[in-house]
Amino acid sequence: MQQHLQPVSLQERIQTIDIIRALALLGVVIANFTVDNMDVRPDEGRTGFLDQLAYWPIRFFVDDKAMAMYCFLFGLGFSIQMLRAEARKAPFVFVQIRRLIVLFLIGIVAMILTYETIPHEYAMVGVLLLLLYKLPRKILPILALLCVLVPFTRNLVIQQKAAAKANSAPVVSVDTTLLNNYVGVYQLNPTRRMIIIKNGNALVGEGPAMQFKLFSVSDSEFIRKDLNHIFSFHKDSTGIVNKLLIHLPDGKIVNCPKIQTDLQQALKEQFQKRSAINKPQENSSYKEFIKNNAQKIWNRFKTWSWSSFFWVSDDPDILSFFLIGLYVGRRRIFYDVAGNKPFLKKVMWCGFIIGVTGISINLGFEAWNFINGINWGSYSPITWSWFNLSWKLGVMAMTLAYVAGLAILLENVNWKKRLSFLAPVGRMGFTNYLLHTIPYVLIFHYGLGLSGKIGCFYRLLLALPVYVALIFLSRWWFKYFSMGPVEWLWRSLTYLTFQPMRLNKETNNV
Repeated sequence: MQQHLQPVSLQERIQTIDIIRALALLGVVIANFTVDNMDVRPDEGRTGFLDQLAYWPIRFFVDDKAMAMYCFLFGLGFSIQMLRAEARKAPFVFVQIRRLIVLFLIGIVAMILTYETIPHEYAMVGVLLLLLYKLPRKILPILALLCVLVPFTRNLVIQQKAAAKANSAPVVSVDTTLLNNYVGVYQLNPTRRMIIIKNGNALVGEGPAMQFKLFSVSDSEFIRKDLNHIFSFHKDSTGIVNKLLIHLPDGKIVNCPKIQTDLQQALKEQFQKRSAINKPQENSSYKEFIKNNAQKIWNRFKTWSWSSFFWVSDDPDILSFFLIGLYVGRRRIFYDVAGNKPFLKKVMWCGFIIGVTGISINLGFEAWNFINGINWGSYSPITWSWFNLSWKLGVMAMTLAYVAGLAILLENVNWKKRLSFLAPVGRMGFTNYLLHTIPYVLIFHYGLGLSGKIGCFYRLLLALPVYVALIFLSRWWFKYFSMGPVEWLWRSLTYLTFQPMRLNKETNNV
């Protein structure tokens, strides 16, 4: 096994991993430019043939799977570094901690400039990977599956209890004059407001994202049935309503003080913000965009807790793919793909069967709703949870099928030669991941301002040239340098010394 850890043999396997990473990046660019945006879904008005022709296949084959492959490759890279450190009897944990700290800082800078959240999330979840990497190897896939099932079960139980409470609460009639006391503007957080208005004999909430109806269960308590949230209004010692408490299904309470401001002006601003969620170019400068991003980051850290590592992550499935990548690395599958081909074939076929089934259930339901004009908001959170689970399991299975299938394909010398032109893209995968966000911002926000103006098909036509540009840039870069600029920065800050980057200098390019 020591021979497998020699630099020449390892480099041969890294080319396969780099090609897979490059293909994953292609999927990430396509998804980020197309389906990962508002105003591109058929049920949002994009009913043209070309838009739907692009939307449904991207959702089925690419959406979330490409990013999941990136997560997998992070865990795989982690295990390769661990194996090489063990072979050299070199320290591993403290070096990884420094790597994660630097990754977190780079991620924060990227988040401020582009509101790209993934790098700093990788760093946070990477801390958990450090705590778990010495677990018995056979436990890792089970733990990865539990990372999906445990949050689902937890949320399902919470939603069922909340639904039972909401359904058992009798809806009562409240004096309309009493409702006037609750009308006003309530501060959710420093940048978001909840506005309560009266519509006939009922209260209506104007939230940051949508309007919703409140059903009264007492003189001071109301239910938002679509989310099973309990709204309770409280008065000060003089009998004037001064705050709104929102009781969430998981037991948390959001305290929203009532603020004194012009109601009509607040409503106007709320409607403008809502319509501009995906159109910041029409409402703010890039300087304001950066300022708002910094404020969002600060707000998140003010309310941060240790549970953010798992329960409140923007993507709680990151850890599951990290663990699967760690498992594959520790099994040394990429050191001997030919010897592991029977195992990889099983993963590929089982992954496709399970993946196609899970994804078809979710997208079939979405297509049914679109054809019949049914809004997702008409379904209960419990129904959402089950269809979300089918999607998550489908994505996990399809991702593993992709990785296994590509590993087998790249064992073929001819196919590996055909796709080798993509290896430079994967070698500087971190750099390219951040680079693709620059044309995205310029095209859709602060340059051409095309966000909300073009559908999925034309977004796809813009995504492909961006990826082609990354191919040419990467191939040109590696004519002169041994690693990507962000990779160089990451490594230099980790080891607190400038790393050799020029191609004519000796480098250890992992």
